[in-house]
Amino acid sequence: MKHIWMAALMLAACVETGKANTEWVLASIDGAAVDYTATLSLAEQGRVTGQAPCNRYFADVTRQGDTFRLGMIGATRMACLQIKGEAAYFQALQGIDRASETPEQLTLSGAGREMVFVPAAQ
Repeated sequence: MKHIWMAALMLAACVETGKANTEWVLASIDGAAVDYTATLSLAEQGRVTGQAPCNRYFADVTRQGDTFRLGMIGATRMACLQIKGEAAYFQALQGIDRASETPEQLTLSGAGREMVFVPAAQ
């Protein structure tokens, strides 16, 4: 019984202190701040979802170590004023093959590009 109680305490501590961010907001691409809002969610295992400057999007993702590979990106087809920023966002995302994550920042890189995300406000 003592071991079960200890295991429960350890699990609770891991959940509390090791809570990973799953909702991110794009801060910059290639070191330059973006003038639009785009989000990326890793809440569902094996899947990326988010809001691009105009449309919602989704893709399968393979993550192993720092490897981060997106499958084909699918998106809704709404028309809006930020469609130009959206094309640049999707183009940068499609070339990503590495991820580095801390509680304060998610950095996606590949094909000579770097995308930096910060945690979304909870």
